[in-house]
Amino acid sequence: MIDDPLVAETLTLTQGASKCDLLPRLGGSIAAWSVRGQEMLRPTNGADIAARDSFATAGFPLVPFSNRVNAGRFEWNDRVFSLAANFPPEPHAIHGVGFERPWQVQTRSENSALLELRHRPDSGWPWSFAARQRITLSDDALTLDLSATNLEGFPVPLSIGHHPYFPRAGARLTFYAESVWLSGDDGLPSEPVAPSGKFDFSKGAPVERADIDHCYSGWGRAAYVVWQDKPHALEISASPELTYAVVYADAGLDEFCFEPVAHMNNALNRRETELFMPVVAPGESFAASIRFRAVQRRT
Repeated sequence: MIDDPLVAETLTLTQGASKCDLLPRLGGSIAAWSVRGQEMLRPTNGADIAARDSFATAGFPLVPFSNRVNAGRFEWNDRVFSLAANFPPEPHAIHGVGFERPWQVQTRSENSALLELRHRPDSGWPWSFAARQRITLSDDALTLDLSATNLEGFPVPLSIGHHPYFPRAGARLTFYAESVWLSGDDGLPSEPVAPSGKFDFSKGAPVERADIDHCYSGWGRAAYVVWQDKPHALEISASPELTYAVVYADAGLDEFCFEPVAHMNNALNRRETELFMPVVAPGESFAASIRFRAVQRRT
């Protein structure tokens, strides 16, 4: 278990040879997940926990939106809203508010925990919602059952996804997608194209030298990561609600991200209905699930 006096609660889940550390008070984050001693996610170190840096954890929830909102501004029902920029020096709002706030532990068992965040309107997001993460461990898998409930009396944009970090050294990523969205100088999507070259992972490609931060649409909701010097590979599967995926691989970092999400980057500023965020009615919820499963590496 990770033990740091600045973290109010650290929970450890176990099931057979699988072990997962959670940091509910640090953005509802995952601190580490290992299977038979192999780290399947990038583990969090004590210094980053002490610094309360959610970006340095093994993974965190994306709620009520994923990725960037251009300059933190968007229009909804003929009103313009401004969100606080929370990723300096970028001018954009990023990743919602869930990763910045403490979550409450509602229930827990040896291999499962239910975390909840109740949000009230503030500079990070103008509407009330309740988000939940049920995190369940099996002998070889980590399952995230995610939901976000609209607490307002009118429909609002609302979604939830996850932002995991994976060890980069020796990693090879495989997944299929119909399109990758090219980005402009502002880091926001500009146009969709068929994946090719460094953007094409359909037959598997190493991520060690990749340098991308792009959103994919029409992905098959299944991905596979293999590490050349590790016995276990990783299967990632997502429910049908998570129709987009973000891949982030910076050549200067020791980790990379593959994020199953519900909408494209900057969706709040898209005028096309099919590209906008999910809109949730009063009292209703957006729900989705992600499963990470350790498997024997394919030869």
